[in-house]
Amino acid sequence: MDELLNDEAVVLYGDILRLTDVIGGRSERTMREASGLAGSEFEVLLRLARHPQNRTTSARLAEDLSFTSGGLTRLIARMEEAGLLARHPHPDDRRAALLEATPKGRERLGRALAAHIPQVTADLMEPLTPVERLILRELVNKLMAHSSRGAVQSPSTGTRGR
Repeated sequence: MDELLNDEAVVLYGDILRLTDVIGGRSERTMREASGLAGSEFEVLLRLARHPQNRTTSARLAEDLSFTSGGLTRLIARMEEAGLLARHPHPDDRRAALLEATPKGRERLGRALAAHIPQVTADLMEPLTPVERLILRELVNKLMAHSSRGAVQSPSTGTRGR
């Protein structure tokens, strides 16, 4: 068991989680103070702003964010109630609606970005050289591409791992 406690993959995974917690927590506080947005609300508004015509369906948004449809439905309802999002009839699919940020949502996103960019730049960009940033981006992309293929087989049991 001792060798498993200090396994290279387990240690690296823990390091990544701690880094994400530190940077994510600081970023979340900065954005909330500047805009009143929670991190998940920020992500929804950011993804909407990146879509053509700043609109998309909740199904596509769930895919973009890796949310469950139930979790996203509750978040969208809260954001709609807060006046951050609006639903519009889908022109081609009567069963679907298009989501769009309201002027209030766009204004809050702008305030959040204005606070978030300096914070994330200080945390992620400034400590690294331009070449290190490029390498990090390539490594993250490589890991994301690999993880999107699904879980790997556990060597000891032949079952799917986490």
